[in-house]
Amino acid sequence: LRYLEHGEIGLVFESVSERRVQTTVAPHLVRPLPFLVPIFKDTKPGLEVMNLGLWIYDSLALFRAPRMHKTFRGARAATAVEPCLRTDGLRGVIEYYDCATDDARLVLENILDAQALGADCRSYTEVCGLERDGGGRVVAVQVRDVLTGAVERVACRAVVVAAGAWTDEVVRRFEIPMGRELLRRTKGVHAVIPHERLPLARAITMISPVDGRVFFAIPWRERTVLGTTDTDFTGAADAVYADAADVDYLCASANGYFPNAQVRPSDVIATWAGLRPLIRADDGGAESDVSREHEIFVRDDGLVIIAGGKLTTYRRMAIQGVRAVIKWLRDHDAEFDAAGRERSSTKHRPLPGGVGLERADLEGVAAIGRALITDHHVDGEVATHLCGVYGARAPALAALIAADPRMGQRLNADLPYVWAEVEFAITDDRARTVDDVLSRRAPLLLVGRDQGLDVCEAVADHMAPRLGWSAEERARQIASYQQTVADSRRFRAPG
Repeated sequence: LRYLEHGEIGLVFESVSERRVQTTVAPHLVRPLPFLVPIFKDTKPGLEVMNLGLWIYDSLALFRAPRMHKTFRGARAATAVEPCLRTDGLRGVIEYYDCATDDARLVLENILDAQALGADCRSYTEVCGLERDGGGRVVAVQVRDVLTGAVERVACRAVVVAAGAWTDEVVRRFEIPMGRELLRRTKGVHAVIPHERLPLARAITMISPVDGRVFFAIPWRERTVLGTTDTDFTGAADAVYADAADVDYLCASANGYFPNAQVRPSDVIATWAGLRPLIRADDGGAESDVSREHEIFVRDDGLVIIAGGKLTTYRRMAIQGVRAVIKWLRDHDAEFDAAGRERSSTKHRPLPGGVGLERADLEGVAAIGRALITDHHVDGEVATHLCGVYGARAPALAALIAADPRMGQRLNADLPYVWAEVEFAITDDRARTVDDVLSRRAPLLLVGRDQGLDVCEAVADHMAPRLGWSAEERARQIASYQQTVADSRRFRAPG
């Protein structure tokens, strides 16, 4: 809706088209989610204009959104749909559908699928230097494994820099002459609160009464998430976190719509913060007005830089980036054979958890969940969680539980994450650190009431013999995770 407001019709069409692709190739990870837009007497745009905007939204989705939007007129009808909303001045709500995803899992399954197709995928690998030939062309990169310290040379024909919010830092580090900074980075912060403090059934799209920006309240993983902020950021990309002002802003914004909740910073379980890698424009302007489009920069030395963009359109960005590399190699490398390399199967090829589920609905995913309950006797809540996170891979976790019932024990009593996920994270999902497991595989960092601190030592004990950790490495892993949690709690620090 924000993109429509700024006239970015092409980006909206591209996004809803890619959303449909993802619901087909990864229906377990990209799921329909109803959103409500409350309209009050002083809301701009008003009910009729917003209704028109959502007809445009539905049409750009070729009327194939999970469901068409609906309008509920009047405070009584609106609060029947969402009782938590304030009634003063409420003219109605509009319900529309978008999708929610698990971003870490989406990244992971793309990596796993690339690896299955023969890609050499390396995490915890730092590029230390670029090696050039006499003509200045990049012919190799020096890389270092940050877990082992091993250094090696990797020969290449071209290099793609897809560094997101770190793009300008990479450009400066390797002294790549671009003539200007490419990005205007803005910080987005989310705050996680207990579901009982704001028990929503649907996501709510709102205009902050503090500064007029769009923000959301979203039911998520047995919790409720408030977000996001949108403020300029000029520091190092590794040093982004939620501060007290961010959390105060989100609480104040939410309380304008849910006065009975009276959310306070003390209610916040966890926060996370990230940077939007927006393409820098010459005219400045407000942060939320900056386009989410991407650009590809192709250099004569064999470096291709892709910058900007958004998660929903990652697949198209990747296709365009690869095609730019192929074109450059065709023009500059006589030995390069481009035959058959421009085709992409990713529009129809399911991600690993989506194999056999190539339908744009959740029935196939639900069938896996029912099988986990009936065939493997998995707890209902755990089965629902496993099928919704692992999709077609969920039976492998059920097998772990069947082989060792301790694997079916929960990490936290009020959440459906189980020990089988820790084991699976190590053996199948490339986890190499405690932070990998508790931040991204079974993310208690974000939803656990103690943010995983209560189980991090036990997780380290489970991982240590499997990964060959010494006592010193085990201690380092625990300390590193404890620092991650501390960073997410920095908004509590005085001053």
